[in-house]
Amino acid sequence: MNVELMALGFLSSGPKTGYELNRIFGNLMLYYAISLNQIYPVLRNLEAKGYVEKEVVIQLGKPNKNVYSITQEGKKTLEKMLVCPAEPMDYHLPFLVRAMFFRFLEPAKGLQVFRDQIASLRDQAATLSEMADTVNKRADENGRFIYRTALHLLETLADWYQAELDRREKE
Repeated sequence: MNVELMALGFLSSGPKTGYELNRIFGNLMLYYAISLNQIYPVLRNLEAKGYVEKEVVIQLGKPNKNVYSITQEGKKTLEKMLVCPAEPMDYHLPFLVRAMFFRFLEPAKGLQVFRDQIASLRDQAATLSEMADTVNKRADENGRFIYRTALHLLETLADWYQAELDRREKE
């Protein structure tokens, strides 16, 4: 996940604090887990490159607030990032790495891990499905596309893993 791209993209709609970016990542990006410990080093790096500017807002009785804005150079960089050549898909899913070593488990345990993974994927898909109305009301066409893609990936993986589990249970 390219946090620099995401930060520049979200800052393109207006100045934001690191905390606001973190909240947006969590709300809009559905399942991307990004912490403030990841965001602030990225923002400092973008500032050092001249892609964002930081304004320190003095607050009485509270810590000062750093508000970040994208610069013209940052906008040019964002455009380059958006139109770059296609990148190979990262198919190194954590479950597949674990599955590589299921041969070291008792067969029943391996099957149970499959069942648990399938249940987790179906739960995640159900959670996303519950957000459909909100996404359709609040997201633009790109947000809706991302939402539908994430939902489709979860459902497809669950179905694929289920087919594999069914095959293994017949053996």
